[in-house]
Order: sequence, then structure tokens, then C-alpha cells
Amino acid sequence: MPFLVLLFLFVVPFGQAAVLPDASTHAVYFKGAVARPGQLNVALTRGLPTYRRLVKVTGSNGQYRSTIEVEGYALKDILDRVQVKKEDDGFNEALDTYITVKGRGGEQSLLSYSEAYLANDGGPLLVERARLLFPHHHQPLGNDNSNPTILHNAEERGGLNLQTCSACHTGNPAPVLSVPQGWLLVTSSDDSSRRYIEDVVEINVHQVGIPVKDTRATAKNAVIDVPMLVGPDGKQTPLTAQQYRRLPKSAWQDTTFGLGKGFHGRHTWQGTSLDALLRPLLPPGTDPSKTWVLVTAADGYRSLFSGSEVFAAPEGKSVLLADREDGQALGAGSGRYHIVSRSDFFIDRSVRMVKEIRIGRIQ
Repeated sequence: MPFLVLLFLFVVPFGQAAVLPDASTHAVYFKGAVARPGQLNVALTRGLPTYRRLVKVTGSNGQYRSTIEVEGYALKDILDRVQVKKEDDGFNEALDTYITVKGRGGEQSLLSYSEAYLANDGGPLLVERARLLFPHHHQPLGNDNSNPTILHNAEERGGLNLQTCSACHTGNPAPVLSVPQGWLLVTSSDDSSRRYIEDVVEINVHQVGIPVKDTRATAKNAVIDVPMLVGPDGKQTPLTAQQYRRLPKSAWQDTTFGLGKGFHGRHTWQGTSLDALLRPLLPPGTDPSKTWVLVTAADGYRSLFSGSEVFAAPEGKSVLLADREDGQALGAGSGRYHIVSRSDFFIDRSVRMVKEIRIGRIQ
């Protein structure tokens, strides 16, 4: 299947939402922890802003397919219309949920809820319109519906045929051009090709299925000296101070702002990446992009990260397990360790008093 190899982080809000047919051979369905499961339709997208990005597409073997401009909706905006709604698991926020997006061929990508909601560039897009980018020296193709360089919706793209393009391209070997089909999932945070999905058929919001007890009233000053690491196989491993000291260290500085309480000050954290800590727990053959990482605090607060955020983050953006803040060791009220997301615009996934770090995976 095709996948995304590069995104220019070029996001421009547009005006009116694109026209979307109610009956579609490229139907997309919402399921899982949502209040309004069912099919994506005109009502869900009406009035939403659209965003544009440039995308280079290749096949699974790395062969070039096309360069496209896409126009779509922020996934979070559409999820707001279907309303993420959890069953009671002891934690009343959605920061511990994850989203799977499945294509017609069975391929699927995993995103954390927070990748959609805590980003600052629109986050992942559900793309309905796309066009091919041709070089400037190419002859004009006209303005009819068969022109692949004009923005087409999912239905229109299904009828485009690029077989005649081979007559113009005499390189060795000539590229086999194609138009991506159906609704597309496009992410902005990845620097590689893992999570692009073509011809999306299903968007599923998942709960981790692990209840937690809210003890915020009684665990305000807890210090957990030895958090527990839990692998995908359920095996538990204590994180000792000796083990932590052996891991490579890095630092992060940020002006922090949360959706709940606003400005939290400018801080510097020192610690190690979750990648360095958790990768040894992945069984051989595990696809990290099909995993999730749940971090739980002593007071029951918790956040979830996709495996792509933990194990394949762009350089300098990996999740940090910190043991020092502003040059001082953490203590009462912060616990021994503190999770900091270096990719989020908002700080809501920050977890103090870390008690457990658990890896889960999808099939």
C-alpha cells in the first residue's frame, strides 16, 4: 500500500468546507468511544475550516507514485462532531485514549488522542480533496473533470486515469504515476512514512480497558521511588535508580501552557527519553507504530502516547522521563519522575508522580 514519505509543515486555513456526498463508495465510519457512531456525512463537516498540505507519496517498496496537494479537515474537528465519549474507567478525561484509522486494504495507523488535540498546526488531517502537482514545464491540461492537477474529491479521484502519462515520461525507468484513492489520513508530526492511510474506511476511538482509581485528594505529595514498567506481554519490571542512571540523558526547556489552568511558567527538565527506557521491553518483531504507552501517576492522572511518538519521534521531540526540573531533583508533589511531552503545544499530558509506564499494542 502507498504511504507518506514527507510532509511540508505548510498549513493554511481555508474558507468553506468542500462538498461531500452523503452516499459514497468511499464511505468512512466512526465507532468505539464516541457518542455518535456512524458514517461520515455532510453534516459532520459543514462549516469546518479546511487545511492544505503538500505530500510526496510512494509505494511500500519505496517507488515514487506522485506528489500531491491535499485539502482536508482537522481530525479533532470531526471528532468533536461525533463527540468522544468514554465509558467510566475512573479517569474522566480522554487523554488516555487512542485512535486507529483503517484503510480499505486492511492497513491501519495508531494515533494518540492528544496528537489530534494538543498539536498547534491542525494536527492529523482527514483529507477529502487532492490534486497532483506537475512541474512547471508540463503542458496545461485544461480545466475539465479529467484534469488530475485540479482539486478533486474522493469520488472524482476514483475516475481519474493516468495511464496515458507514460507517453510523456521517457526517463529510465519512467515513473508509474497514480492518484491516491478515497479519503486520506495525513499526519504532520511524522518525519517518515508510517501512518499515511489511503481509502480510509474506519476511524475507531479506543479506551485502554484498564480502570484507575482517582486518589488526587489523598496522594498530593506522593513520591514513587520505583515505578513499574509493564511490557506488551504483561511482564512487570521495576525501574530502579541504578537502571535509570545508566540511560543517556537529555534536556528540554519550554514555556508551558495547559488547556486546563493556562500558564505554568518557563521550565527546564533533565532526564531520559522513553524510547531508551522502553525499547528493550518490545518483543522481537514488534512494530513500534502499532503500540501505545500509558503513563499513570500515583494520584490516578494518566496520559497515553502513540508508539510513533515514543519510538519514532523526530529528533529532539521524543517523550522525556525527567528526574530534575530547573536544576533541582524532583520531590514531594512531583514524585521521583515526571513525564514531559516535547511535541505537544499544550502541557496537559505532563504526568507527575509517575507510578506505572505500560506498553500495549494492537494487532
